Amino acid sequence: MKQFYFTLMALAILSSAKVKAQTGPNLLGAKGTFSAPFVTPNVNADPCTDAGTHSYNPVGDIGNALNTLTGAGPAKPGSAYTYTAASGGLQPEFTYTLIKNIGDNNGGNCIKGDWRGQDHTGDGGWFMAVNGAPNNTKSPIFYKISSIAVCAGTQYEFSAWVLNILPKSSPYAKKGSEPNISFRVTANGVQKTIATSGPIAYTSTPTWVKVSGTYTAPSTVSSVDLEVINATAVALGNDLGLDDISFNVVSSNITLSGINGPLQNAVCENSNVGVLFTVNDATQTNSWYKWQISTDGGETFTDNSTPAQATFSGNSYSLSLNLNNVTTSMNGYKYRLVVSTSQAGLDNPTCTFVNEYTLIVNACGPTPVTLTYFNGKYTNGVAILDWQTSQEMNSDRYEVYRSTDGQQFSYMGSVKAAGYSNVVKNYTFNDNQPGNSQYVYYRLKQVDMDGKFVYTNVVKINTGNHASMEVYPNPFTSYFTTSFTASKTADAILTIRNSIGQPVMQRTIKAVKGSNSVNITNLPSLTPGIYYVTISNDDINYNIKMQKQ
Repeated sequence: MKQFYFTLMALAILSSAKVKAQTGPNLLGAKGTFSAPFVTPNVNADPCTDAGTHSYNPVGDIGNALNTLTGAGPAKPGSAYTYTAASGGLQPEFTYTLIKNIGDNNGGNCIKGDWRGQDHTGDGGWFMAVNGAPNNTKSPIFYKISSIAVCAGTQYEFSAWVLNILPKSSPYAKKGSEPNISFRVTANGVQKTIATSGPIAYTSTPTWVKVSGTYTAPSTVSSVDLEVINATAVALGNDLGLDDISFNVVSSNITLSGINGPLQNAVCENSNVGVLFTVNDATQTNSWYKWQISTDGGETFTDNSTPAQATFSGNSYSLSLNLNNVTTSMNGYKYRLVVSTSQAGLDNPTCTFVNEYTLIVNACGPTPVTLTYFNGKYTNGVAILDWQTSQEMNSDRYEVYRSTDGQQFSYMGSVKAAGYSNVVKNYTFNDNQPGNSQYVYYRLKQVDMDGKFVYTNVVKINTGNHASMEVYPNPFTSYFTTSFTASKTADAILTIRNSIGQPVMQRTIKAVKGSNSVNITNLPSLTPGIYYVTISNDDINYNIKMQKQ
């Protein structure tokens, strides 16, 4: 059956909404798919229901009942309807069963001969077949899970697939009698409908329909009850199936990109690897994070950092994973970023979201080029890049790549390299059409004569004309780029101060009229925490807060 996703989001109603975000595993497991070991065959079912004589009555066709609503415990499904496993048992309204195949092109099962449908999962499990309530005097709740643990501020997705189980050719398939499913969440005594299917049409071929919604748990909520309700209450034609119920952590979409170029399948031994993890979260709630490492191919993970809290820039923030002098003995190591809405939530799998990077190391030769710096500026509609090397061996060219989002880069051109040099070499490249984005990103691809290559750090340039200053990435690890504007060309002093205002680094940088972008490398040893960066001269005086991770 089709699954319906409904994430309870700030208790707002969302009908059949598709959530285009990554989700974690189904936290309901077998309970949500009506499969073993949660559901087991009913060996006392009427023999005609699972005789094994036809495709529609296979052996073990009927599953054991769910709990009654009063008998269901925490996170255990129950139903207010009457369970049946008898021949003709689904003939009266307000009944249900768990079944693998209730009818197909070969005929119908004796439990209800005119219905058609098979489980949606396709894993040999069961689905819930329901003969809806005939009137409003009966409870509309045909499925319920009570006391589902949630974490404050975490967004979840609930989903399931529903089926109009009565064929279109049936004389009882009347307009207005279609099942109409709604999903209701109860938290701290407050009920709220979070998604509806609308009337589920009669079809000639059984067709599962997905229903979904989203929910962000408020700070006062630690558990919720989920009820699946049939809003139609008529004696004929109100028949349905339910399957593949999911409950997933959702919201944060974590993307990976290379700090010094695109992510490679393999890197060279003794090289430095940089991976940028970008957390995208429209709710701006999953700000807590920690790093984990697995040295056994993902079998187990251990914490590789203490919990910390990031600062959102808009709806996202980026964190750098920097691995220095990697060796072939680290092949297969996995590095995982775990995020949550609270520090305590980082240790609870129902409150977290993760993405991971796998390190693959090859034995390669050392990089033959020493890059002193790589900077950029924006003047009169032109992005001007300049870089310097102190040594080159076997170097062929420098390819220039541009991006408007810092992740997807396009080739812009190349500059011929010196080949072999033991003296300082200066290079420049002008991009006369950097585009209309407020920010533009550049990186270099240094290519050797034998085809080997490496990427540089990314330079971010502010193309706006208003006075501003930014740093990227923030939080930073081993380097950052500062972008700022100036009204004239002059030297400026860049100072980094710790959280109590003590200077820990000071440099003279060249500020040009217009937009500037300066890559700050070779930083002193800094402990993780908050720092303040200032850039000042008689024309400008900028101050911005940064986080060292």
